Amino acid sequence: MFSGKEEWDILELDWFETARTTLRKYTKGNREVGIRKSSVPLSDGQIIYQDSDLVISVSIRPVSCIVFRPGTYRDMSIICFEIGNKHIPIFITEDAEVIIEFERPLFRLLERFGFEPTQEVRKLLKTHSLTINNHRKAVATPILIKLKT
Repeated sequence: MFSGKEEWDILELDWFETARTTLRKYTKGNREVGIRKSSVPLSDGQIIYQDSDLVISVSIRPVSCIVFRPGTYRDMSIICFEIGNKHIPIFITEDAEVIIEFERPLFRLLERFGFEPTQEVRKLLKTHSLTINNHRKAVATPILIKLKT
C-alpha cells in the first residue's frame, strides 16, 4: 500500500467544511484540490488521494471551544435542548463532555447556570453524531478529486 517513498501532503479544513459536498482548497504543499463527494463528512486523518507518488490526507484545524460536563442526565438534556434551539452544533465526547465552538454570550450564560465551562482549543470531530437518521439506504459515493499542481 505505502512504499514509504510517497510524498505526504495535508489538506487542512475547518470542522464545518468537512460536510460540504463540493470544496476547492489548497493543501499545505500548495496543491489546488477540488472535491466533489456525498454528504458523508470527511474525517480527521482520512486519506482522500493516493497514487504511487503522492498521498493527501485531511487535517481538521483546532478551534477555540466551550467545554463543560453536565452533572446529571437532566442537566445534559436541558442544556443541549437550549443550545440546540440556538441552532449551534453540539459535540458530545465519550467522556460526556459537551463541546461547542466558542461564543462569549453562551459561555457567560453557562457560567450563570453553574455549569463551570472552560475555554479550550480542540479539534471538533465527529461533527454529525447528533443528526437525525432518515432511514434511507446509504449509497457509497466515491470522493472525486481533481488536482492542480
